[in-house]
Amino acid sequence: MLLALSGCGGGTKNKPEAQPPAAGAPAAPGATGPGAYGQTATPAACPTKRERHFVKTRFLTNAGLAAGTFRRYIYKPFRAGAFNSGAPKRKRSIVKAGAAAVFAFDQLRRARANAQADPTLCKVLIGPIDKLSASMKDLSGKLKGGTVDPTQITSVAGGVDGFHKDAASAGAGFQDKNPPASAVGG
Repeated sequence: MLLALSGCGGGTKNKPEAQPPAAGAPAAPGATGPGAYGQTATPAACPTKRERHFVKTRFLTNAGLAAGTFRRYIYKPFRAGAFNSGAPKRKRSIVKAGAAAVFAFDQLRRARANAQADPTLCKVLIGPIDKLSASMKDLSGKLKGGTVDPTQITSVAGGVDGFHKDAASAGAGFQDKNPPASAVGG
């Protein structure tokens, strides 16, 4: 009987239960619709205990890099008129903004993975991260195609602000961080 019980998996039995929902877990119902900022993840998709080391620190870094990249390479040049027709170095600014959007999207993906590994962050931030990621991915595609939609840029800026507030309410308020210059093409 002892031999039969020892083959049950020992200390790894929690990991398979928590991993499948984390990998393909849907966001909260309606997370892609309007007003999705502030929605929470479904309780079944969130772990009951921390699954990684330094989850909050990793989350803060990734979220800060995503927000800082968006503000520095997309929002500030947009506000300065760098994407307007006839602006000097317009094409260069749009290409940099496209690269920055891809980098910010990747940082949001990483922030989501870290939030998914922490019960508190998961419940509060998965919905907002999913919404912001979808917006950033769409913006990235448009910028890579050479088109700039001012309403979409301001919408993503509002999403970043909402994400800041949601993270602060979860006890994970982060500061915008400047990415390394090599991450977006100098």
